[in-house]
Amino acid sequence: MSLRNLDGNGNQALTFSIGDSLYGINVGNILSFSDTFNDIQYAGGREAEGFLGYLDFRNTLVPVFECATSLGHRRERDDLMNLVDEIANYQKAHVEWVAALERSVTTGEAFTRARNPRMCDFGKWYYSFETKDEGLRSLLDKIEEPHERIHSMADILLDMVAAGQAEDAIAKLSIEKQTTLRVLLRTLGHISEFLKNGVHPVVLHLTREGQSTWFSLVLDNIGDVIDYNSETMETINRDNGREPLEGFVRDPSGLSFMLLSLDKLHQQLSSHALPEEAEAPAA
Repeated sequence: MSLRNLDGNGNQALTFSIGDSLYGINVGNILSFSDTFNDIQYAGGREAEGFLGYLDFRNTLVPVFECATSLGHRRERDDLMNLVDEIANYQKAHVEWVAALERSVTTGEAFTRARNPRMCDFGKWYYSFETKDEGLRSLLDKIEEPHERIHSMADILLDMVAAGQAEDAIAKLSIEKQTTLRVLLRTLGHISEFLKNGVHPVVLHLTREGQSTWFSLVLDNIGDVIDYNSETMETINRDNGREPLEGFVRDPSGLSFMLLSLDKLHQQLSSHALPEEAEAPAA
């Protein structure tokens, strides 16, 4: 997709977030952006420094860099996929929790798992996790009730066994496995799929003179295009090699951001991330 339809007066920036920081790139330096992340020919061994590999873009092999890594941040998609793995562990843990309760009810084995829904690993994460994503928040809100109900079964069923109602307890647990546990696992699965769908890195193709591709950056998200006044931009006079900045833009809308200096960024990437005398893979 091209940004050529935007005002080319040099006073607009495409914004994107990395963690809690908001950055901007002057739209005059953006040739286009695409979803060709999976087409990158990986060089291998230099990802820690930001260099990913090359992309065949308009019959030219262009070096591609990871923006977050290049600026000293964690990649958002790595955090999302780590959370997906944690969700899978939470699913497994609750299947094992119910199995342990079933053994206790049927054999008298001591039940030592967390009964308080806030004290299991998932509960500790759930009640401390914060998100501004309304879709994810909606899914998370649906899981509290079945999660609390599953944990409440420990006291209910073990009290029934102690009162000589073991058969009734076994029957009740069987029903809860087919209903509440299924809802809990299914909702955790929906959360996992939601997180996976949030992983869609964008390749931003940058230009110096407006015609040919200079280099490309991979972003985990892109935000709004914001007008800014370069005359009121605050110059950042600091030697921070991990954040090559042009200045700080205070936007009246409240979306203030740090404007990247692509010249400084390219110099930094070329001197530290690109392999010396490396040959690009054959097209």
